[in-house]
Amino acid sequence: MAPVQSTQKIVAPSTFDRIKKSLEDKDWKFYCALAAGLTLAGAGAYYLTNSTNSKKKKPESKRELGKPTVPDVSSTTTTTTTTITEKTTPAEGKTTTTTVETTSSGPDFATLSDVEIAALSDEKRAEAAQSLKTKGNAKFSSKAYEEAAELYTLALKYKADPIFYSNRSACYANLGYNDRVIEDCNEALRLEPVYVKALNRRAHAFEKKGDLENSLYDFTCVCILDAFKNEAASKAMERVLKLVSENKAKEIMKTKKPRLPSPTFVNAYLDSFRPVVQDLAGIPEDESGDAYYAKAYRAITEKDYNTALEACEKAVELGCSRAYQAYALNLMGTFTFLKGNTLDALSYFDKAIEADPKYVQSYIKRSSIYMEQGDVESTYKQFEEAIAINPSDPDIYYHRGQVNYISGSYDAAAKDYSESIKLDDSFVYAHIQLGVVQYKLGSISASMSTFNNTLKKFADSTDVHNYYGELLVDQQKLPEAIEMFGKAMTLDPKNPLPYINKAMLMYQVMGNIEEATQLCQSALEVDPACDAAVASLAQILLEQGKPEEALKYYEMAIDLARTEAELEHAISYVEATKTQTRFAKDFPDAAAKLKALRG
Repeated sequence: MAPVQSTQKIVAPSTFDRIKKSLEDKDWKFYCALAAGLTLAGAGAYYLTNSTNSKKKKPESKRELGKPTVPDVSSTTTTTTTTITEKTTPAEGKTTTTTVETTSSGPDFATLSDVEIAALSDEKRAEAAQSLKTKGNAKFSSKAYEEAAELYTLALKYKADPIFYSNRSACYANLGYNDRVIEDCNEALRLEPVYVKALNRRAHAFEKKGDLENSLYDFTCVCILDAFKNEAASKAMERVLKLVSENKAKEIMKTKKPRLPSPTFVNAYLDSFRPVVQDLAGIPEDESGDAYYAKAYRAITEKDYNTALEACEKAVELGCSRAYQAYALNLMGTFTFLKGNTLDALSYFDKAIEADPKYVQSYIKRSSIYMEQGDVESTYKQFEEAIAINPSDPDIYYHRGQVNYISGSYDAAAKDYSESIKLDDSFVYAHIQLGVVQYKLGSISASMSTFNNTLKKFADSTDVHNYYGELLVDQQKLPEAIEMFGKAMTLDPKNPLPYINKAMLMYQVMGNIEEATQLCQSALEVDPACDAAVASLAQILLEQGKPEEALKYYEMAIDLARTEAELEHAISYVEATKTQTRFAKDFPDAAAKLKALRG
């Protein structure tokens, strides 16, 4: 994508690529409403996006060789040359051969007493230490790890060298003495704080002991200090971060109370179905199941979703008459699905179909459950059954189009959206999705024509303006995109999504941090539970070097998460941000490297 000039600012193609990627990186449930995507935000602790750097690794330092379980073998005092081949463990992935210097003659330094050692000159003590270290290297190469460790211990009596501690920790690592590995690495780092080899060894030892948070921190330090060029450390960091997130998510889920997502999310899902119009005025306001169903129905029209949920739960508990039972069960399944409980939701939809086998919407919503579970065959089977019941129901084709879109079957999706429009052209989302899938297929002129016609037909639709704005961003038509987002905000000031889209455009492209921040805060004011606004604001703060403030918002995302998968995702950003904050405090001089990596 070629660079573009807008308001006197040159924007590199990578900026647009990043925005484009964030447009496509969405929770799939949102696609039930609009597969076009909902925000430009691509939030995340920065190092997560850089940990898979595949650039060629730089050569090892002359003072360091091998992986965590291989000793350092550099020397300072020499008389002869010996070649040592250092074996690695399977996890280390390679064998390193190096030339080291050894002494050919001299006193037996291993037998000297402390008094005799103290009497030696600095030069002689250095010679002795190097001699013992070289012998330790030889023992290590022959896998005599206990003897090698003893020789490194003797060398330390002559000189407190971080390499000697590091080498001894390599022996202990091969012997499985993880506590000793950590102790020696601590000493090495005390003497040389920015000692990447020791950090890496200690990270592995922490992981083996099950101290995953400290392991994650050490691996993070290695990645940052090596400018993310250490691929093995990057993969280890990702692995440990995943374990930390999974473990914490499981613990939180044990006590976390199920809740609905933000009103924006609920509204998007419910609006993806053509409304079922029911005349419930004749239902008396008593304590019957029908009365509570009517209350739930009215609350939904008022977008009071928590009240609707409570009333629906009561309706199902009491039981409704034959006329409303399937509708109540369907609605209960919907709320349960939105709360993240797919198994119970599936049970409710099964019961709804049993109560009324002709109610097509229950089949469509059941397809969402199977899609969530990755059961593609059962997903499409629901649409087949629905078509057999009522081939003229436009919702069937719209939602099958969504599944095809998510699956990458764009031609099939376009056919389904067109069929849905053919059956009912009053449903705005089918028009929007048709324009989006045409764009995906490369039919840019057709897509723009679809959107322009949709803008005329649905001139007061916030969604049309918002999602058309996203496509304009992808085409680098920034002034037009900003105009679309602004119009969307005017049409529906309580919809947070246009605020977020404009915020990320102002931040990532225009560089207007102040306005971007204010727009994200405005989005949170209209929808305090909008996780996209929380993540976007956290991203901005993190990239502006304010990790402590960003952390507050990432922790908010944990509270907003509903499913274990969402929790893992939110926790991963919290843990990543915590490690970066700790790194900045422990390595103030090196912390600038993290900022330099931002693209």
